Amino acid sequence: MGYKIAVLMSTYAHRGFVEKKINEIQRQTLFDQTEFIFIETASPEKEREVLKPFCDAHANCKLIALAERKTLYEAWNLGWAATQAPFVCYSNMDDAMHPCLLEQVVATLRQTQWGACSVLIAKQMADDKRLNDWSVEHLKRLPLSLRPGPFTAWRNDLKDSIGTFDGQFFVAGDKDFWSRLIANKVRFGLVKKVLYLYTKDREHQLSKSKSGKRRLQEDEKRFAQRPYPIQWSYKMRWQIFFLRYFLKIFPRSLTLAP
Repeated sequence: MGYKIAVLMSTYAHRGFVEKKINEIQRQTLFDQTEFIFIETASPEKEREVLKPFCDAHANCKLIALAERKTLYEAWNLGWAATQAPFVCYSNMDDAMHPCLLEQVVATLRQTQWGACSVLIAKQMADDKRLNDWSVEHLKRLPLSLRPGPFTAWRNDLKDSIGTFDGQFFVAGDKDFWSRLIANKVRFGLVKKVLYLYTKDREHQLSKSKSGKRRLQEDEKRFAQRPYPIQWSYKMRWQIFFLRYFLKIFPRSLTLAP
């Protein structure tokens, strides 16, 4: 079957999110036309044990399980290499995808000449009592992320022009990927709808931990060796900056009913 898009989901010590993620992807309006690829590399919680029955029961679900630990970006590359879908995206296990996310992204990438895109991403805290609430009243209270790192979708054939993710990065490989998009003048854009919820965890956020900060410093050393500027799209950041205020005043124009 020719899938319209593939979703890459790397899981490591995320067993508690597996059921949530499975329910989330099954609610996608493009569920049957999407390839869902879970990548579990030597996770101590053995998410593969929970994911395997679901993937065995659904032909559009694939499980890649390895005994060797891989970085997040190496895991995404494994998933990317395993799909023939024309479009690819990723989603973290603890984040949330709006039921219409994939439908909106596929339609946009088909109608435009963009090589990549993101959507409006609202930031929620892991301890929020209204976690994964897509109501207008809730979304308008959440801040929008100015960077597309939590969710990006792109054309599969970009691997032939700019390459895949750099697996040497620990926490900043998405920024390096976007820097290469910009350096290679790949056209990209923003779907102006709140379709993704990025979950921040005060206690377990990697970038805030000692090991995370050390790894970020190592990533910054790699940035210094790059022949291109390291940056998020300034144009996209300004777009989102102004849409933050628009969301507060005219929330229904930037949201979709779940």
